[in-house]
Amino acid sequence: MTTPLAQAETVLQRCWDHWQALASRPDLQPELKALSALRKQLTARLFSIAAFGLVNRGKSAVLNALAGEARLEVGPLNGVTQKPQSLLWQPGPGIPWQVRLIDTPGLNEINGEAREQLAWEVARAADLILFVIATDLTQLEYQALLELRTLHKPLLLVLNKCDLYSEAELQAICEQISRHLDWLSPQALLTVAACPKPQKVRTHWPDGRITLEWERPAPQIEALRGRIVEILQTEAESLLALNGLKRLERLQAQLWQKQWQYHARYLEQWSTACALGKGVAVGLAPLGLDLLLAPLLDGLWLLGLGRRLRLPWRALRRAIGDLWRPLLFNGLLLLLAEGLGSWLGGGWGNSLLAGVVAGVGLYRLGSLGPPLLTRWVGEAFGLGAVLRDLIGSKELPAKV
Repeated sequence: MTTPLAQAETVLQRCWDHWQALASRPDLQPELKALSALRKQLTARLFSIAAFGLVNRGKSAVLNALAGEARLEVGPLNGVTQKPQSLLWQPGPGIPWQVRLIDTPGLNEINGEAREQLAWEVARAADLILFVIATDLTQLEYQALLELRTLHKPLLLVLNKCDLYSEAELQAICEQISRHLDWLSPQALLTVAACPKPQKVRTHWPDGRITLEWERPAPQIEALRGRIVEILQTEAESLLALNGLKRLERLQAQLWQKQWQYHARYLEQWSTACALGKGVAVGLAPLGLDLLLAPLLDGLWLLGLGRRLRLPWRALRRAIGDLWRPLLFNGLLLLLAEGLGSWLGGGWGNSLLAGVVAGVGLYRLGSLGPPLLTRWVGEAFGLGAVLRDLIGSKELPAKV
């Protein structure tokens, strides 16, 4: 049985092969580079976990605690993390994935709009999001969680600095959060102390001396580490495939939009020429034959459009599925024009009216192309079908 990741790699390879013919186009370079990076990530089985949240919540400390060493800079001041930073993490034996932990800038840093945008870009690309808080939710955190929910990614809400609260206070905060976020499962709310507050330790020495020193207790991170390992063991493949395909879907939409813009002048001329040609042909054709010519000329227009844009056959089939209603409407208008012309006495008036209706109808189809293009390419290379199968499969977590 083909695995979800193998299906995603097959679709991605089809997409990559298709766009290699246009690899020299300067305007497509950003998307093609992103496509290459996505291929490498799937091939490397690289699972990305992003820490996300406001400043001074301990995002860097949480990732350091998971990694078991202080590899990311932390500090008491807001905004220590100025740009996304990442490190590779080996969660333990039996995990067949490479795991990348990504630290992001805080959302509410003063004059940090550009860094906040970077944080959102990382969150959109990550396979799992750790939203780090340090107390009950603020309004900004609540709004950010609602926006993250629209990404349809698994999310763990990490309540850091739990050592600063009594057991009763911690319970009250968790209950309050659960009331605010009734859509969040209880297993997705975890309490940790990534960098516990130092404590005084009394030491009795053999010579009778007694000293007092400040020592920082070990991080309390086991619950979060265990939940992540559980996700990696049971859900990682489906999540990695789904996230990769969604990123591919966005890249595809951007590539095809640029493709349309690149050929916009030609496509406008092609639609105008086809509309004029259809109007003349239908106007000169005998009654009855014009009704057969009209859909054939519409098909010729669509084939020319697909050939210029290099649309795959799957996308053309989707185009026919989307355009059959406008095509049918054009046919009914043409039939109505034929009837109205015959009622008015036939002759050149009948031919002229039918030709104008036919030509205008086809030109109107040309204006529908750009907004429909992103829907057409959803079926290209089998991307739409694999996404639907994956989302509907039992392998995908219900929360996604």
